[in-house]
Amino acid sequence: GNIENAMHIACIHQVDSFLLGRHLAELKAELDSFGKLMVEYKQMFARNRIRPIELVVSNLLISNDCPSLIGGQNIEIKRFLEQATEKNDTIAICHAYMVGCIEAYIFGEYELALNMIMKRQEAEKALTRKSLYFGMVDFYDGLVYLAMARKSNDIKWKLEAGRALSKLELFVKTGKDNCEHKLLLLQAETNSLMEENDDAFSYYESAIIVAGKNGYIHEQAIANERAGDFSLQKGDPRASGYYGNANILYLQWGAQCKADHLCKNLPF
Repeated sequence: GNIENAMHIACIHQVDSFLLGRHLAELKAELDSFGKLMVEYKQMFARNRIRPIELVVSNLLISNDCPSLIGGQNIEIKRFLEQATEKNDTIAICHAYMVGCIEAYIFGEYELALNMIMKRQEAEKALTRKSLYFGMVDFYDGLVYLAMARKSNDIKWKLEAGRALSKLELFVKTGKDNCEHKLLLLQAETNSLMEENDDAFSYYESAIIVAGKNGYIHEQAIANERAGDFSLQKGDPRASGYYGNANILYLQWGAQCKADHLCKNLPF
């Protein structure tokens, strides 16, 4: 009979569902349903907490030439963060930056994703315990660091990526089904950066297979897209196949906007 606790659990469920790659249309329907219940039972604290997830799901789901990423100039998220700061709701702030990082990375906005990481890490200083989500935070942090290392050739980001990879290795020991493909993709991207081509292709293929086996369709799509980028860079004809698979998987996830974004930005 504890409505407040029930709605808190509902918030956690929505975040977990997104991170686990639940079909976005199903997740949106459930978010809408829970949102109405939260308003009905006057649980506005919980209602506000799910808003960042709602916005990210809508941005991925609904085709839009210029989605208003929550890490960018999104007025509603700015207001959300201001209110969360006033209420000292550090967990909500960290969650907003976390999903904002994932969204920015998926759409290839790596500097924005990095900004989300830095802001989340600053906010986390007020927490006695960080929300690591069983390696998921280190996974996306590592992907962003590697993207920035490739873009800037700054040794700082290579070192940060190495730290993220080492942390993820520990999570694999206790949660292989959740983390193995994540580690494999970070290893692929690391080998790609070091131009160890054969090893990179092997890790990409393994990441794709394991992500599919364990039901992480959204991260299987990301692995295919990264393999496509690497293949294209090396002039390998497999690029079109990887990109095609990524597009299919994004659509299966329900991410129409991301699928359109991928097709629009392909160089062929």
